[in-house]
Amino acid sequence: MAAMFERLVRRFHHTTFRKKLILTYIIIIVVPVMSALFASGLQLYKQTNTDYENILQQLNRRTNVTLNDFFTSLARSSFFYMTQPRLMEIVRKTRPSSEQQYISDGNYMQSSMEQFVLINSNIAMISIVTPNGGMYGSKPEKVDQVMTAVSRYGKEKIKQAPFIVTEDTSDSKSNHTISIIRYLSDLYLTNGREGYVKVDIYNRAFENMLGGISDDSAQLGTLVLDGNKILYNSDAFMSNANFEEMERIAGKFQEITRDEKKTLQLKYNGKQYLFSGNINEVTGWTIIQFIPVNHIFDTFVTNTLNYVLLSVLSLLAAFVLAFFFHRYFILPILNLSKSMKTVDTLNVPLPVRSSDRGDEIGRLINSFNEMFKRLKESRESEIASSNLQKIAELKMLQSQINPHFLYNTLNTIHAISELHRLDQISIMTKSLSSIYRYNIKFGDEVTIGNELEQINNYIKIQQIRFLNKFKVEYDIDKRVLSYKILKFLIQPIIENSFYHGLEPKGGQGILKLTIKQLDQTLFISVQDDGVGIPPDKLKELTDILNESKPELNGDNNRNFGIRNVHARIRYFYGENYRMEVNSSEQQGTTIMMYIPISEEMSSNENTNS
Repeated sequence: MAAMFERLVRRFHHTTFRKKLILTYIIIIVVPVMSALFASGLQLYKQTNTDYENILQQLNRRTNVTLNDFFTSLARSSFFYMTQPRLMEIVRKTRPSSEQQYISDGNYMQSSMEQFVLINSNIAMISIVTPNGGMYGSKPEKVDQVMTAVSRYGKEKIKQAPFIVTEDTSDSKSNHTISIIRYLSDLYLTNGREGYVKVDIYNRAFENMLGGISDDSAQLGTLVLDGNKILYNSDAFMSNANFEEMERIAGKFQEITRDEKKTLQLKYNGKQYLFSGNINEVTGWTIIQFIPVNHIFDTFVTNTLNYVLLSVLSLLAAFVLAFFFHRYFILPILNLSKSMKTVDTLNVPLPVRSSDRGDEIGRLINSFNEMFKRLKESRESEIASSNLQKIAELKMLQSQINPHFLYNTLNTIHAISELHRLDQISIMTKSLSSIYRYNIKFGDEVTIGNELEQINNYIKIQQIRFLNKFKVEYDIDKRVLSYKILKFLIQPIIENSFYHGLEPKGGQGILKLTIKQLDQTLFISVQDDGVGIPPDKLKELTDILNESKPELNGDNNRNFGIRNVHARIRYFYGENYRMEVNSSEQQGTTIMMYIPISEEMSSNENTNS
């Protein structure tokens, strides 16, 4: 077995890419589909049964909530006497009324209750027994039914509950058998005084309320039992159940209520049903939802057949797509693979015909042809390029002679100046030599310490040129000396302050250089007390500094230093970093720069050597 598996693996390893792709595609499609079909077949029925159990339980909870709301809402109607002061006065009487007063009160009560019944379409009749023994109702001939209901349930039971829902069948011709009765607890009765209110509800209102819950399309049914008696049934088939059968069903639901079971399967007249039930807290009735088990099985079979059919169609579609993919995608790739083997010779015409397809494969074929053309042209020009490269290297060596010659000449002047004790010439040539060496020896980025050293050389030269014209103040945070910065980022700003701020000013000026760390930002400020910038030129300069993509074209002599620094900050550090300028005429100018902090030197930076 192991040897056979090893041979299969070896054969698969040496087969073509096309066969590997087709086999992989079939495995990817067939194996998951068949596995899913097998697994779903085991779980689908159980899941279907569970789903219907959940539906029954949800419907049962919904029915209980709706039933509670229905009776609680109608129970509020028993407080009708609070709507008018005279009704409240009649109900609160504790002493017996005269015959004439009783007739007057009865007429007024009957009229008021009839109007109240007309307003509420769910109520058939309202009856009341007042503490003084008076009996009133919207239908006076039936008002004695209040005490009949009180006698049946007992006064103590009625007093202990907010209200009681009762089912009365004494009048078979009546269109209402459901009633709500409550004790007049809100009157604070004493000295043996008692009062009761009875609200009779139309049967159709009760049935309409329950009928809106069942789902006929899913064959879900609702059954309401008062003991062993059916009060409501949405399924006529279940209405034919005899007393013994209902007693068995009711008994079973009492069992599952005690055991906290959620569902129950029972067989009735050879037909299996799935039941879910609960005892309603308000009415004490048993609320049952049910569905035929054969409907659950039919749903399972239908879903399974649909899944099988969909799986078969998916497999057929997968094989059709596999054949299409082979012809439309795999064959062009195979042809391209064969053509790529001929590229090494470069002595053949286009190895593969150009394609007019607009997809990635078409672009790949056309790109390959273009690459082939460029490769031939590159090979043909390789010899000429080699000669040009040698010439370029020679010119580069020659171009390095002049800078070194000027640097060596400045060092010679410095040596002669020191020999003849010409201190100022010596300082200027040494400073200029250091600046020039700094320019050609260092890369694009330097430390702030190196930059400050060259700024000091520049200031030495200017102090010799402009004797006692200015003095320089430094406010440098020592922590920033090792941070890196673009080379010559500060010097052009200082030069700008000399020539445009301090030199035109009469008398001695002050230049202050500040470098500090603000969180993760490096703050650089160059401040002078020179002649300042006129408003029109200040606006022009501010507009330049607000440009997100600064340009250096145009008048290269106008604001060139600031333009140059601004452009370098934006292009090197990004648009989140900037320059700002504040200036007032005859008071001075401050130019500020904000750049990110970086303590590591870049890899292309030179060192002093």
